[in-house]
Amino acid sequence: MAPLARRGAAVCLPAVLFCVSCGGGGERNEGATLASGEPVQAECVPAGVGRASTVTFVAGGNAWALNPATGRAACLFAAPRPGPFEWGPRADRALLARLEVKPLGRAPSRAASPIDPALTAWGRPTGKSIVFVSRDGRRLLKAHPGSTSFEDVTPLRDADYTLVAYHPSGLAFVFVVRRNGHESIWMSSNVGERPVQLVHGRLHTRFEALAWGDAGQTLYFAGRHPDGRVHVHALPLVGATSAPVVWSSQMGQHVSAILPGWPGLALTVDRSSCASRHAVLVTTKRAGAVPLAGRPSRAVGWLDDHHLLVAAGGCGEPIDLYSVEHATLAARVLVRDVDAASVRRAEPLPPPPLPIRGEGRGSFA
Repeated sequence: MAPLARRGAAVCLPAVLFCVSCGGGGERNEGATLASGEPVQAECVPAGVGRASTVTFVAGGNAWALNPATGRAACLFAAPRPGPFEWGPRADRALLARLEVKPLGRAPSRAASPIDPALTAWGRPTGKSIVFVSRDGRRLLKAHPGSTSFEDVTPLRDADYTLVAYHPSGLAFVFVVRRNGHESIWMSSNVGERPVQLVHGRLHTRFEALAWGDAGQTLYFAGRHPDGRVHVHALPLVGATSAPVVWSSQMGQHVSAILPGWPGLALTVDRSSCASRHAVLVTTKRAGAVPLAGRPSRAVGWLDDHHLLVAAGGCGEPIDLYSVEHATLAARVLVRDVDAASVRRAEPLPPPPLPIRGEGRGSFA
């Protein structure tokens, strides 16, 4: 394989659109409030919600769904311990703390377990499973909504697992392993069979985030290199001899999340502290900074092809949720003073196929 493209070469998404800085938060309101100023009710009366209610948040121990076009919110279920608060690919079940799954309608549920993993990923395309890293970091396991059992899907033995992400097809997952002080990126079937190495890190490269884009055709990953910089790379799953750099950090920054979307990439970047965390949007159009609330922020998810949900705050204080338009950078507040947030958006069906990758050791990073 040819060496990986160096910083500044083959950059397909060159412009940084916004970065939310940190600072004082000012006075906060008591309880969550909608953009209209109406308070979010303390009592939860579960109601049905449509697919347009893509903004979800936890406030007062309850989970809510909000339609960003109308500003109306409806309560979904009690969520005193939201944990990951991540929706499955059909947007009909949410993963909470301790592998608890709360459903909407007739979707399956799962009771909370004694296990509370730090690294989880929804199975795709229907959300029939959740893959997670075991407590000792040495195994990949699956939990299933509607069941209390676990399934061992560990692809490689004698390795530490640091990241895992399902392919949109549901036929495979990609993961990062650390062996003998070196990290590498691998892919296996959805039951851990036929593992193949995609990226092998040079020297002391560490991988900080993984995500699939382009309907599962491209793997994005953040590699932290020995010089202290992080490069976000794009690796086409088929036909690639290198993984071009699409974004480069400043010295000492980390990337904790990559969210590919139609306009480009949304990233969450920090300097090893919550107070330094900020959202960055990388697209083909250049624009200035968007000062939201002068507080820490993170990219939560794409509400649609043009709007990104951004959470400002956290770090021990409530968060405010904004919808940011990717082209104009207009930021519109949706709800204030909530405890957790996620995007509830069903993935397209039928799912994309799994591209067939030829044999080989993969790209360098």
